[in-house]
Amino acid sequence: MITYQKLFNNPGKLLRFTGLNPFQFETLAKRLEPLWIKSEIKRLTRDSRIRAIGGGRRYSLPSIEDKLLLLLVFYRTYVAYEFLSWVFNIDASNICRLIKRLIPLLEKAADPTLCFAIKDILKKRRKIRTWEEFIKTYPDLVELVIDSTEQKRQRPSNRKKQKNFYSGKKHQHGLKTQITVDRRGKIIDISHSYPARIHDKTILIKEHTLDKLPTNIQKYLDKGYVKIQKLYPDHTVFIPTKRTRWKRTLTRSEKIKNTKISKKRIIVEHVFSRMKKYQILLQIYRSKDSDYNHHFRNIASLCNFRLLFKDFDSS
Repeated sequence: MITYQKLFNNPGKLLRFTGLNPFQFETLAKRLEPLWIKSEIKRLTRDSRIRAIGGGRRYSLPSIEDKLLLLLVFYRTYVAYEFLSWVFNIDASNICRLIKRLIPLLEKAADPTLCFAIKDILKKRRKIRTWEEFIKTYPDLVELVIDSTEQKRQRPSNRKKQKNFYSGKKHQHGLKTQITVDRRGKIIDISHSYPARIHDKTILIKEHTLDKLPTNIQKYLDKGYVKIQKLYPDHTVFIPTKRTRWKRTLTRSEKIKNTKISKKRIIVEHVFSRMKKYQILLQIYRSKDSDYNHHFRNIASLCNFRLLFKDFDSS
């Protein structure tokens, strides 16, 4: 049976199993504990509950550290509940219930600012009089990178659903989500998850991503967002020049410009790489569609949580 105490004495294994070192893990567990207690009180005092408080079986994983370990191991490995039941020595149905109750709490514990980061930027932008003051206050928000990532999912049994989730580009059924990151690699916005058939530019328009951002901020996009500048003429947008049927080769200046944009955009690829260290975002997604965006946001908040400690260590 695996427990947090066993892994705490072996930091290397804890890092490989959860993506966190012992200090990061304990800090996250302390943040999670009051949220867990509050959610349990709400669950136990609901009007539809028949049993009195204290009735029913106790959790097989009593400590908050072991509960968090279960969720992070599930994210890191994305194995079946039956396999986790052997590893943690509890029934698979109990694992399913426990993970379901932990999913809504992890983002609030790891990065509670993620859900309103852009709203906070706009609110403070209105209070700051000049653009120069905004740059001094938020130096990392001068440049933002926006991109979408696609993950393969199980083939839907419904014929209409198959068509909606099929990506003609990658020839597979998938789910697509858009993120916005600053130049340090911190994720400040996450879109809803869409079927893979929907184009990246369509997601950008549906989510009103550029409408949420100040116009002076430099936004770096890839070639999939060509002609978005016509829809948002007031915004500062940088998109690489694309070769077309009529323009087979690019000039030297266009190649240099594309290289400069790629150097700015590479940070979002690094973020995707960090997120996909968690196998739930890398393997074929086989859980509920309604839970996918929750899982995605939780992994994003974990990446921001780890980045916080990286900045602390470098300072």
